[in-house]
Amino acid sequence: MNSEKFKVTARSRTWAQDSRVALSSLPGVVGRRLGWMACVAWMVSSLGCASEDDGSSQGNGGSGATGGQGGAGGQGGTGGQGGGSDERIRLRVPLYPYIPDAAGDRFEAMVRRMKREFETLHPEVELELNPPCFQDDPYDPAALARGMSGENEACSFDLVEIDTSLLGELVDTGAVTPWSALPSRNWHPAAIEASTYQGALYGVPHWMCSHFVFSRSAAVANASSVSELVSALADLQTPEPDMAGNLLGSWNLPALYLDAWADTNGAGGVASAISATALDPQAISGLKMFSETCESGGLNPCLDGTFDAEDVIDPAMAKFSAGQVDAAFGFSERLFPILKALPVGADPAEIEISSAPLGHGSHPLVFTDSFMLSARCTGACADAAAAFVAYMSEATTFEWVLSSEDAPAQGRVPRYLMPAALEAYATPKLSQDRFYMTIESLMQDGVNYPNSGLYPVKNAMRDNLLDALTSP
Repeated sequence: MNSEKFKVTARSRTWAQDSRVALSSLPGVVGRRLGWMACVAWMVSSLGCASEDDGSSQGNGGSGATGGQGGAGGQGGTGGQGGGSDERIRLRVPLYPYIPDAAGDRFEAMVRRMKREFETLHPEVELELNPPCFQDDPYDPAALARGMSGENEACSFDLVEIDTSLLGELVDTGAVTPWSALPSRNWHPAAIEASTYQGALYGVPHWMCSHFVFSRSAAVANASSVSELVSALADLQTPEPDMAGNLLGSWNLPALYLDAWADTNGAGGVASAISATALDPQAISGLKMFSETCESGGLNPCLDGTFDAEDVIDPAMAKFSAGQVDAAFGFSERLFPILKALPVGADPAEIEISSAPLGHGSHPLVFTDSFMLSARCTGACADAAAAFVAYMSEATTFEWVLSSEDAPAQGRVPRYLMPAALEAYATPKLSQDRFYMTIESLMQDGVNYPNSGLYPVKNAMRDNLLDALTSP
């Protein structure tokens, strides 16, 4: 899920019985054919030592911090992994940034609570989340590798949450290392597949996202192909435009095309559709039909940049909230700005959410954001990282983050992100939220986007797709 993205009703709980798989029992391969698994719980009772601030757990130390043995000092402190029992392990973690800022405080309250809760459980660890020095593009594998390898001494980190669409390119840098085990959770199978590359598990899943349509019509919500969607929108016979959303972007448009390809051809083999030039005519046909639902008065604001602005208020979702368009499309978390912008007296219960049929069928693809471990984070640092991802994947942690408990109670709106650990949907607040229950149901059969190959060709792919969609 990136800034262009801004990345299941009841699901059978028998998944949990099948998901308790220990990686140590596997012969070195966590293959795609496994589908999904969850592995032994982290048992971390003693985590060594180091410091919080500038630098990773090996190498340069942080400002005003005391580090462990094995690393050179930074300003006011020393760095490095290891050290005596009286020292604390520093763990520096940039979180995935493109999620709803529920409190409008640049995530300060959210990060503060995460740090407080985690350090209460693990006082031997000093946690630094979202270090302000990290200003690189989280969709640039080379920039991520510099931070994880320690090449960027001013802002190195031990653990990072990234979109797994980049996984193959990041692994190829040598900056990340596989996880030896997963927290024991009921993971969505697509999240495990997305986090696995060349037989090794490189990511602990966190968030997921997919393309949805938001409407106020049961017929629109029930459309299972793009032709049914077009027909349902036409049958509304309203004066408002049919659809709003953003089709532009070097990640966004190729991702929508891959989704259209999967809807048309089935999700299996979707990686073969990644190509700058060899575009599938049927997939293009479906995506073009979908894009034409945005047309109004001879213009297409979904393709001309009208909805591409990086505003605090999403312009396409604002139009849907105000009833100025019949439907909108985007990731599930677009419900956050939709509900925030509803006029006084508007009923959220009127809003329907459905998987976006972008082709001649409906086979949803899902993105996954996962935690990647630096190859330099070993020993006590790796134990601290394991403890942190275990905390982040607890159902109770998911519940308060997804319910936006970091935001003031008045006017609070859930984030409507998709959790990769399915236990989260059974928590009290999520299980009573009809949107979350619908999202869970819709995504139970979602298949992961390819986790390599798109990054090198995305710009050329976008350009050719845009030409195909705008040609007569």
